[in-house]
Amino acid sequence: MPHKYATVEGVATFVHHVGPTTLPEVVPDLSRGAALLCLHGSGGNGAVFRELFESLAADHSPLAIDLPGHGRSGGIDSLGSVERMAAFTGAFLDKWGISRPVLLGHSMGGAVALRLALDRPGAVRGLVLCGSAARFGGEAIPAVTRVTLGKERRPFFREAYAPGASEDVLRRGFLEDLKTDPRVLLGDLLACREFDAAQDLPRVAAPTLVVVGAADDMRAQSDLLAARIPGARLAVVPGAGHMLPLEQPAALAEAVGGFLREIP
Repeated sequence: MPHKYATVEGVATFVHHVGPTTLPEVVPDLSRGAALLCLHGSGGNGAVFRELFESLAADHSPLAIDLPGHGRSGGIDSLGSVERMAAFTGAFLDKWGISRPVLLGHSMGGAVALRLALDRPGAVRGLVLCGSAARFGGEAIPAVTRVTLGKERRPFFREAYAPGASEDVLRRGFLEDLKTDPRVLLGDLLACREFDAAQDLPRVAAPTLVVVGAADDMRAQSDLLAARIPGARLAVVPGAGHMLPLEQPAALAEAVGGFLREIP
């Protein structure tokens, strides 16, 4: 994917986009269709949306950021809370002059998108919540804590993928995981554990699509999002687990493309 850096709140922020690259601090062309900002999950980075971008680039303007401390962005720590991540994302949108984008968030990124839509009602054109939740558990925190203390090797969370995921998909996921320090992953997981927007869901004003893999452990949480957000629609993707953007990007693109055609 084409990429560039944007300085946001003093942080060199890595931006993935489509179309020609531009000079430093010059915003790429985002005039095709909808501006779709994609937000990655815990310990992730924007490269997980590469295939989604390829499918949507002809009709829309997808882009993604690596949050501070993730992937190729500056910073060495997680921002520490979903609220802080949402504020940072809002600052990026302001910096690039992107008004009323559609936000697509995977896992933690969905929580960030949800928080931003609640904090800026009317400023978000639509929401796509992919394998996400209004409230998260913290099952992986003990294992990742042991890694950060040097007491255990970094695990690969195979259970995040459908049983039939290919070796190529698993390898790609493993390599993307390695781009972010496990201490940042731990900070993300702790932030997710503290996040709770369940009581706020009826206040979501943006049109919302909830997408989840049929084999995702977050399925019940996705059902809850779809039931409590006014007018939300649920799409379940066969053959995918939690890492839907990597496992079934074509099916995700089809669902997202249909949603973008429907919203005002």
